[in-house]
Amino acid sequence: MKWIEKRKEIKSERIAAGKSYLTPLVGPGYTPETGLLIAGGFLFTFKTDPKDSLIQRSSMPLTAFISSRGNIGLNGRLSSFWNEDRFRFNLVAKYSDADDDYFGVGSDAAESVSKGEETTLYHRNTFVFSPHFLVRVFSNMYMGMLWNVNKSKVTETNPLMAEDEYYQKFGSDNFNSGLGFSLGYDSRDITVNAYKGFYGNITGTFFGGYLGSDNDYNVYEADLRSYHQVERPGNIIALKLYGRFANGDVPYDELTRLGGGDALRGYVKGQYRDKAGIYFISEWRHMFLNREQEVGKHGIAVWLGSGSMASSIDQIEDWIPNLGMGYRLEIQPRMNLRVDFGLGKDSSGLYFNFSEAF
Repeated sequence: MKWIEKRKEIKSERIAAGKSYLTPLVGPGYTPETGLLIAGGFLFTFKTDPKDSLIQRSSMPLTAFISSRGNIGLNGRLSSFWNEDRFRFNLVAKYSDADDDYFGVGSDAAESVSKGEETTLYHRNTFVFSPHFLVRVFSNMYMGMLWNVNKSKVTETNPLMAEDEYYQKFGSDNFNSGLGFSLGYDSRDITVNAYKGFYGNITGTFFGGYLGSDNDYNVYEADLRSYHQVERPGNIIALKLYGRFANGDVPYDELTRLGGGDALRGYVKGQYRDKAGIYFISEWRHMFLNREQEVGKHGIAVWLGSGSMASSIDQIEDWIPNLGMGYRLEIQPRMNLRVDFGLGKDSSGLYFNFSEAF
C-alpha cells in the first residue's frame, strides 16, 4: 500500500538524518501476575546531537497495559547519550495499580504455597522512579550516581499473607528512598540490541531515614553480559549473569525476586523472593535474511537459564530451570519489538516489550 511505503520512506529519511522518530504499537499479552492483557505504547528514538554520526540513538520505550483482571500499569525507560557519549543519562519510571502474588520469603515458601486468591493474591499500588547519571572516565569505563525512590501500598490482601510474619513486620505501606553509585564497563556496539561486546556493572544503593525512607537497608547488584556474533550480523549468542544481594531491614517488596519480563521469563515475579538471588541466561538471537540476503526485520530468540535465591549468598544451593522462545520484529534500526513465551517450574508467561530482555 502506498501509505505504508511512504511511511517507511519518511522513517528512513528521518533516522538517517539523525532526527527523532516515534513508532506506536499495540498487542495482546499474558503474564502469570496479571493474566490476559492488552499492551500498547510507543518507541521514541532521537539523537542528542544529529550531526554526530558515531553517537548512538537515544531511546525511550513507553508501554501501558490493562488486563482482564482490571489491572493497569505504565512503564517507561530512557537511555540517552550526550556529548560524544561522554555522559549518559538513564531513567526508569513505573506505576501500577494491579494484582500481585506473595508466596512468602524463601524457596520453601515459593514451592509449598499454592497460588490462589486465598493464599497468594493481593492488590497493591506501586511507584518507582530511578534516574541514573554516568560519566565516562576513560575508554568504555563509566562511573555514576543514582537515586531510587519507590513506594508500595497494599490495598487488598489474603488470609495467608495477613498472617505472614515478614509482611506484618513491614506493614501494608512502604516508602523507600536511596542513593547509590555505579562502576561499569561497556564495549557493546549498540546498547539496546548488541551484536558484540561486553557489559559489566556493579551498583550499590543505600536506603535510609536520612532520605525520608521508612526502612534502612542496602542493595548491591552485579550485572555481567557478553555478546558474540556467529558467522554473520543478526546471528547472536547473548549471555547474562546477574546477582542482587540485600541486607538490613529489607521490606518484602524490595527483596530480590526471580521472574518477570526481563529475568527468568515464565516465573511469577515474586514467587521466589529473598535477600540474595542470582541467575544465568544463555540466549540465541537470530534475525532472518531478506531476499537481498541482508539482515531482515523478522527473527526468533531461544533461551535457557537457571536461578537461585536464599537469605545470603553463601546459602544459595537450590536452582530452578527456565527456558523459552520468542519472536522479534525490527521496528527501528536495531530496535526490536519482542514477544516471548517463557516456561518455568509449573508456570509460564507471554511477554510483550519494545526492547531485548538484556
